[in-house]
Amino acid sequence: MALTHEFRHSPRINSANNPVWMDGLRILLGLFLFVKGILFLEHTTDVFFLFTSSQDVLPTGKAHFLTSLVHVVGGLMIAFGMLTRLALLCQIPILLGALLVVDPQRGALLGDSELIMTLIVTALILFFMIKGPGRYSIDNKVLRPKRSGVEA
Repeated sequence: MALTHEFRHSPRINSANNPVWMDGLRILLGLFLFVKGILFLEHTTDVFFLFTSSQDVLPTGKAHFLTSLVHVVGGLMIAFGMLTRLALLCQIPILLGALLVVDPQRGALLGDSELIMTLIVTALILFFMIKGPGRYSIDNKVLRPKRSGVEA
C-alpha cells in the first residue's frame, strides 16, 4: 500500500528539471539555425548551385527557399522553446540531406568545418528531441498544464 501511495504521488520528471545550461545550449542552437537560414537567403545562388549539382536526388525547384524558411522559422521556435520537438523534427531532413548529399560532394577533408558543424548540430537536435525543451521555454511556461499545489 505504501508503495502505491509513493508511486502515485511521486514528482513528475519532465524537461522542466533540466539544468539551465541545457536551456542556454538550446537557445544557441536555435539562434545558429536562424542565422544559417538568413545566410541561405543571402546566398541563394550558391545554395541553388549545390542543389542543382545533385539533380538525381533532390528536386531543384524551390528547395533552397524551403530550406532557408525551415531554418529561420524552426530556429526561432527552438530558441524560444515553442513546439520545440516539432521544430527539431522539421530540421532533421535538411541536416540529413546536408550530411548525405551536400557534404560528400564537397569532399570530406580533415579541415572541413561544415561537415563537423553539421554533425554537431545533428547530434544536438537528436539530444534535444530526447531531453525536451527545458524550463525556460514557451512549452514549459504556457503549453504545459500547471499542477495544483493541493492534492488529495
